Amino acid sequence: MKRLFLILVGIISVYILVLSGAFEHAKDSPRFHITTPVPVDADTSKCVPGRYGGRVLLGALGDPKTFNPIVSSESSSRDVIGRMFSSLVNMDNITQDITPGLACRWEFSPDNLSLTFHMRRGVLWSDGVPVTAYDVKFTYDAIYNPKVQNSLNDIMRVNGESFKYAAVDSFTFKVTIPSPFAPFLLWAGGVPVLPKHVLESDLEKGKFDSAYGVATSPEKIVGCGPYLLEKYEAGVKTVLRRNPSYWRIDHNGNRLPYIERIIFVSMRSMETMMLNFQTGNLDMMDSVKPSDVPVLDRDAKKYDYRIINLGPGMGQQFFWFNLNPGSSPDGKPYVDRYKLKWFQDIRWRKAMAYAVDRDGIARTVFDGLAQPQYGPETLSNKFWFNPNCVKYEYNLDKSRAYLDEMGLVDRNGDGIREDKEGHPVEFTMITNTGNDLRELMGNIIKADLTKIGVKMNFTPIEFNTLVVKIDNEYTYECCLLGVGGGDPDPSSGTHIWLSSGRMHQWYPNQKEPSTEWEAQIDKLMNLQMTTLDRAKRKEYFDQIQYIISDEAPYIYLITPQVFVAARNKFQNLTPTILEHRLLWNIEEVWIK
Repeated sequence: MKRLFLILVGIISVYILVLSGAFEHAKDSPRFHITTPVPVDADTSKCVPGRYGGRVLLGALGDPKTFNPIVSSESSSRDVIGRMFSSLVNMDNITQDITPGLACRWEFSPDNLSLTFHMRRGVLWSDGVPVTAYDVKFTYDAIYNPKVQNSLNDIMRVNGESFKYAAVDSFTFKVTIPSPFAPFLLWAGGVPVLPKHVLESDLEKGKFDSAYGVATSPEKIVGCGPYLLEKYEAGVKTVLRRNPSYWRIDHNGNRLPYIERIIFVSMRSMETMMLNFQTGNLDMMDSVKPSDVPVLDRDAKKYDYRIINLGPGMGQQFFWFNLNPGSSPDGKPYVDRYKLKWFQDIRWRKAMAYAVDRDGIARTVFDGLAQPQYGPETLSNKFWFNPNCVKYEYNLDKSRAYLDEMGLVDRNGDGIREDKEGHPVEFTMITNTGNDLRELMGNIIKADLTKIGVKMNFTPIEFNTLVVKIDNEYTYECCLLGVGGGDPDPSSGTHIWLSSGRMHQWYPNQKEPSTEWEAQIDKLMNLQMTTLDRAKRKEYFDQIQYIISDEAPYIYLITPQVFVAARNKFQNLTPTILEHRLLWNIEEVWIK
């Protein structure tokens, strides 16, 4: 009853916001009405021309943690930031081809070690200042600054060496690398460009990490993407508004984007989100629970919306144990030493992997619209997927055997195992609140582990608190989380798989590999990135996937079918399985 009450409160709150016009600013900023000349070499979209106006309302389970694209690391920030900034190149989610962005053309040197970008002239920042190659250089400076914590620093390297770069002139930017690098164009050109004239002083003062934070006034966040930040209210909404100076046009010469506002409405849970979509208070859902598909499908014609099955997801659902041997500033270990000893033992991780009933999770949580997953890639990543990873099919006897071998046995007959020192075999798993599917998975895992004499405390916590805990404080034992499907190329996981990577979750930012298998992955990652032969890269990445599955630093769970939902009024909407499923081409979308 209490849960139903909270859901109804959520629906009513969104309804009141819509009716009251609370999404509009009482004081409209002139930056949303600036008239500027269209760049001479503006990018011309191939989309069907539309008309201006309207808004799109989406639900968001987590608030943005930052509006700075260089330091962001979670989807709740990236979904918003992705509309606010532009890169030298883009990716077409349909064809997966790299397309022009702020750079209208580029060329490689004959040895493929240098790449020169030629930028569009006449592109402006939202404050009217021209976008130039010096802004790109500044963005690179920020990425490689040792005081700026960011994942791009891990990715934009070849054999550990950073890219060399220079602004040749105002509209020419050159990047050089020491040896061949397969994803050179994607990573050299795919960086969201930031305004030097706004953020240079923050970088010089060592304040770049907090620049463009959520407390920053919207008018001070200068961008050159299709949308600008209009308003942010923590726990309520994030409002983006059309950038009148955006550098793309349709083939009639009309400036994109068409839709006036994108509104991310904060939601308590996926259940609340679904009910708000049903009642018309949301326009799109970029993730629909499989169990909700029949319910939504039943009323699709009546309420004029559609449900789209995008097939198996590119993302992963998994949990991991904290293997970080470090200590907090007060000297307290991140993980109790006796528990760390368990977690570092491969037999522990294999015991946990065999104890998970993936088929049961697929049936119970996803209504059978999912399949077990055992390695870093899913079936949707057709070329790179390795089908020969170690498969941990549900087997409690194998789990018990591994734990027995470790000397973790029930010594006092209370149903819970103890180690040789008498410590009960118990740990706490955290995840983010509001994600009903993840909470269901956590409770199923908890029940499965009880059957092998392991006590798991399951504690969902607020999303931003969780991010701080796993990315900065490291004070946790186990975490259940998921990552969305981004670029299918394995280079996009460099910051995860390299032992020095910031997102190497089980033990990030290692000065040198802490294990032989992590050192082997480091070697193979560098080999696959510096090899231009795609088939050879595939061999190297297959080995990486096998090692990950065998050592089990991540314990993978399932790959669900991905469903999205949207009102039929949206034209040019082309959802894809890749990141930003519904929003990747939002500047081309219009309302009939």
